[in-house]
Amino acid sequence: MSDHEYLNYLEYKEELVNNLGVSPFPVVHIAFGINNAYARGMGITIFSVLENNPELAFHIHVFGSVLDEKSKSLLLELAVDNPLAITCYVFKESAFSDFPLMGRYPQAIYYRLFTPYILADVTSKFIYLDADTLCLGSYKELNEMDISSYTLAAVNDTQRARNKLCSQLGLTNNNYFNSGFLYINIPQWLAKNTTERIIKTLSCQKNEFKFPDQDALNIVLEHEVFLLPKKYNFVCDIILNKVGKKIAIPEDTILIHYTGKCKPWHIWGMGELADIYDRYYAQSPWHAVPHDMPVSYKEMKRYAQALWHKGRYAASLCWMTKYMNSKIFRKSPL
Repeated sequence: MSDHEYLNYLEYKEELVNNLGVSPFPVVHIAFGINNAYARGMGITIFSVLENNPELAFHIHVFGSVLDEKSKSLLLELAVDNPLAITCYVFKESAFSDFPLMGRYPQAIYYRLFTPYILADVTSKFIYLDADTLCLGSYKELNEMDISSYTLAAVNDTQRARNKLCSQLGLTNNNYFNSGFLYINIPQWLAKNTTERIIKTLSCQKNEFKFPDQDALNIVLEHEVFLLPKKYNFVCDIILNKVGKKIAIPEDTILIHYTGKCKPWHIWGMGELADIYDRYYAQSPWHAVPHDMPVSYKEMKRYAQALWHKGRYAASLCWMTKYMNSKIFRKSPL
């Protein structure tokens, strides 16, 4: 790909806000790849980043589909008392039509692969974050870190994931990083034609990957990644943890990553991990936006169990009844 061919993938670019000119602080660039459904999650992630990094300024780059006006207005509230820029990049619907489809995964999985090209004239490095993350600490040390010899820095996934996927993908170092947090070195990424290599790997493997873009990133960059401490991407799955189970969250944790189908903005995602998220949720511009309610019978069952654990027995029995009715008569999707 030529240096400017990436421009053909964009429908337009929109700068929502930029008050960085009045800030004396170093600017950290953070990118997200989302559609409007994840705007709330992204917003709370950004809010948590700002809350824990008073000595840094941030330029947020939002890649994906069009955000609605409500989402934009709430994002603008974040810039009232913070040195912040937010730029939205909307891809053409046809941008990735020639790329291989990856089973149930949308073409949005390609967003992050082209982000380095689009940001090359803006910065030499940036943090890519999934929208289901929560920042608990400072990025100052990370921003000062030298990763010039690597294509990116990332954090190993859980031991459970590594045990399963390293052998499946033929990874020889027993390392398998999670792509929900990536610290990308743009010059190295471009020099090594990383995007093209990843797309080629996806095209060859197609539906053999369980986590297509993440698996391909690990195969291509196995020997080009600098592995960071776990504190930069503490991976957890609310569903995998039993209701009421205590989770040991290290005190130095900088980022919690809520993987799995259940997200902390789901009302049935109760527990210690969700409580941490809810404290930021309640202080953010999204505080008046209600949590998502259960739709499937499995979600109803989880919510009933969580309510019971909280001692809300009447509400728990109500939702258990809804769960049973829904499961028997299949009034909702799985």
